[in-house]
Amino acid sequence: MLCFLLTQPGIILFSHLGRTAWYPATGLELALVLGLSPWYAVLVCFADALTGLIFYHQPIGSYGETIGSIALATWYGAAAYILRGPLRIDTGLRRGKDVVRYVTVTMGAALCATLSGVLCLVGDRSISPNQFWSACVDWFIGDGIGLVALAPFLLIYVFPPLQRWLSSDGGMADSRAESPSNSNQQAPWLVIEYAGQAASLLAVLWIMLSPRWVHLQLFYLSFIPILWVAMRSGIRQVVIASLALNFGIVAFTHIFTPDPELLGKIGLLMLVVSASGLVVGATVTEREYLGMELCERTTFLNSLFENSPLGIVVLNRKGLVDLVNDAFTKLSLYTRNELKDRNLDEVFLSDSSDQQMPWSAKVLDGERLQPVLRRVRKDGVPIDMELHAVPLIIDGRVQGAYAICKDISEQVKASVAERNHAASLNRLVNELKIQTDQMTLLSEMGALLECCASKQEAYSVVQQSVGKLLPDAISGTLFTFRASRNLVERAVSWGNCAEAEPLFAPQSCWALRRGRPHWCETGGNGIVCPHLEERAPATHLCLPMVGQGETLGVIHLEFCGGAMEQSALLAARERLGIAVAGQIALSLASLQLRETLRDQSIRDPLTGLFNRRFMQESLDREMIRARRKKHSLSLLVLDIDHFKRFNDTFGHDAGDLVLQSLADLLRGFFRGDDVACRCGGEEFAVILPEAPPRDAAVRADELRAQLKRLKLKYKDGPLGPVSVSVGVAAFPEHCDKAGDLLKIADQCLYQSKANGRDRVTIAESHSLKQQLQNVDGTGVAIPAAGSSSFA
Repeated sequence: MLCFLLTQPGIILFSHLGRTAWYPATGLELALVLGLSPWYAVLVCFADALTGLIFYHQPIGSYGETIGSIALATWYGAAAYILRGPLRIDTGLRRGKDVVRYVTVTMGAALCATLSGVLCLVGDRSISPNQFWSACVDWFIGDGIGLVALAPFLLIYVFPPLQRWLSSDGGMADSRAESPSNSNQQAPWLVIEYAGQAASLLAVLWIMLSPRWVHLQLFYLSFIPILWVAMRSGIRQVVIASLALNFGIVAFTHIFTPDPELLGKIGLLMLVVSASGLVVGATVTEREYLGMELCERTTFLNSLFENSPLGIVVLNRKGLVDLVNDAFTKLSLYTRNELKDRNLDEVFLSDSSDQQMPWSAKVLDGERLQPVLRRVRKDGVPIDMELHAVPLIIDGRVQGAYAICKDISEQVKASVAERNHAASLNRLVNELKIQTDQMTLLSEMGALLECCASKQEAYSVVQQSVGKLLPDAISGTLFTFRASRNLVERAVSWGNCAEAEPLFAPQSCWALRRGRPHWCETGGNGIVCPHLEERAPATHLCLPMVGQGETLGVIHLEFCGGAMEQSALLAARERLGIAVAGQIALSLASLQLRETLRDQSIRDPLTGLFNRRFMQESLDREMIRARRKKHSLSLLVLDIDHFKRFNDTFGHDAGDLVLQSLADLLRGFFRGDDVACRCGGEEFAVILPEAPPRDAAVRADELRAQLKRLKLKYKDGPLGPVSVSVGVAAFPEHCDKAGDLLKIADQCLYQSKANGRDRVTIAESHSLKQQLQNVDGTGVAIPAAGSSSFA
C-alpha cells in the first residue's frame, strides 16, 4: 500500500512514462530488502509490476511488466545482499564509511536498474530510441533521490522496531538509544532550534519555488537548512530534514506549478542535497561517538590514577601539591585537604638520620629523580619510600612534576636483616635494584618516545636511552627498513661503532629471518650473521623490532668477547633487549602512523597537492601575514577546460593522468613558499605570498602556455592539448578578507570561461563592482565586462 501511495503521479511529479522528478518508492523497496531480508525482493517485483499496470497502464505481457520488474527486484536485492553480507554495514548509517559504502552500492544498483528499465521502455515502444539517454538520466536521478532520502529514514526509524517486532522475542527487547544523547541540552533551546530549522526549510522552499523568485533558480539555498540540521543533530535528524525537504518540494510544485523544464534541475537538486546531508550527518554522528569513547577512556585513566596501589602525587609549577590519590594519603596519613597547595618537603619531613632532600625543587629544574627516601609520616613513624619523579614538560617548559611513591620499608628492613646473614641475598637485592632501574629507564624512554614529533627525535632518544639501559654493550646500532623494504639502513649508533655497515639486505641478518633474537660470536664457532662477518672478535646480539604486526628494523648490540660463556647473563640481557626493542618498535610504529595520518589529512590522495581545508587555513594565515607586513597576496584559481572530454573520451584513468600532470607542473613551476592546492574535481588554487596581482597574472599566463605545450599520452595515444582558465585576485588591491579574495578569484575564473576559456582574467580594484582584464596567449591586456555577484 505504501508503494502505491509513493507511486502516485502527484507525488513523483510525473510528466510522461520514464520521466519523473523523483521516485520515492525505490527507497521503500531498498529499505525493505536491506532492513529486513533480501528475500523481500519477490514482494518488490510484484509491487512494481502491479503499480506499472495500474498507474502507467502497461500491458501485462510487456517487457516493463515482466523483465523490467524482475530486473529491478534482482538489482536491489543483490545490493541489499552485498551491504548486509560482505560489507556488513550498520543500517543505522552512524559511520562515514558505512554511508560511502551504502551510496556506492545503491547507486550502482540504481544505474543497473535504470538501464534495464529504460531498455524495457524502448522495447515496449513507450519511448523512442533517441530518448534513451535523457530517460536514463531522469530515471537514475529519480531512483537516487529515493535511495538517499527515503531509504535512510526508513532504515533508521521504521525498520529497526519492525525487525524487533518480527523477532522471536515478540518485540519485547529493550530498545536502546542508537545515537548519542542530547539530554545535556535544555529542552526550550532544542524546541527553539527545531522551530528555526523548520522555518528556514519553509523559507528556502518559498524562495526557490514561489513565482516571484523561481526565475532566479536559487536552488543552492536548500543546502542551508540541511547542513544546519546535519551539523547540529547528526544522521538521525538530517534524514528527517531531507525527507521533509523533498516532500516540501513536491507540495510547493503542486501549489505554484513551476516550468516543466525545471523538474530535471529540481530532481538533481533533491539528489545532491539529500546525499550531502547524509554524508555530513554520518560524519557528525561518528564524531559524537568518538567523543563519547574519549570520555570513557578519560574516565578509565582517572580510575587507574585513583585505584593505583602506588602513591601518586602531582605538583604544580610552584612545587605545591595539586593532585594526590588515595594510596598516597594512606602512605603519608595526611588528608587531601591537608596536602592541597602544600610543599611536601615541609609536611613530609625527613628522618633525623637522613638529611632533608628538596627533591621537588630539583625535579622542577628539569631533573629526573629515582631516590629512596626515609620520611616521617604524620604519626611520627619513619618509612622508607621509593620515589620516581619526573618533570612535566609541555611545549619545552616545566609545568609541574609527577611522582610515584612506594613504601619499601619492609623491603629495606628485610634487606638489612638478610645482608647480615647471607651474601647471596645481597646479590639478589642488587639484581632486583638493577631490574627496577632498568624498568624505570625503560618507562622513561617510552615516555620520551611518545613525546617525539619526528623520527630523528626518536632516534636521538634511543641513542641516549639504550646506552643507559644496556651499559655492558660497548656499541649499538639501530637499523630500520627503507620504504622499499629491500634494504636495512643505519638510523643511529652509539658507543664504538666505527665498523658498523651503513646498510645491508634483510637476508643478511638471522634475527630478521627468524623473527626472534639471535646471538653470535665473531671469530668463533656458531652461525654468524653475514653483515657481521668482517667485524672484530666479539659477542653480538641482534634484536628484531616488531610493532603492530610489522617488522620495522633490527637493533644490533656488541659485547666484549667471551660473554657467550655466561648463560645467565645472556638470558638477562636478552630479556631486557627484547623489552627495549618492543618499546622502540611500538613507539616508532605509532610515530609513523601519526605522520601518515597527518599527511593524509592535508593532502589530496590523487595529486599529492594540499587539499581544500589546508588551502583555507593557509589563505587565512597568509592574509594575516600580508596585512601585518603590508605586502600583496595573490590568489590563482585554475580550472581545466573541457575536463569532462578526457573522462568521456578516454576514461577516468586518463582524467586522473591529466590532473596528476597539472599537479606535477604546479609543484615545479611556483616558488617553494607558494601553496598549490586541489580544491576539488578539476579546480586548483595557488596562493602566492608577496606577489602583486600583475606579476601573478604573468606567472599564470606562463603556466597556461607551458601546460599547452605538454604532450600527454594515455595507452600510447595522445590526449590532445590541455588548457586552463585562470582567475586572479589579490590583497589588498581587490579585497581585505580571505573569503572575499576567494570569491573574486572564482568570479574571475568564471569570466575567463565565459570569454572563451584558455585565458587569464585579473580583477581590478573596484570591490564588488570590479572590472576585469583578460590576458590572452600573447600577454596583452584586453578589457572585459564586469563580473556578476558570486554564486
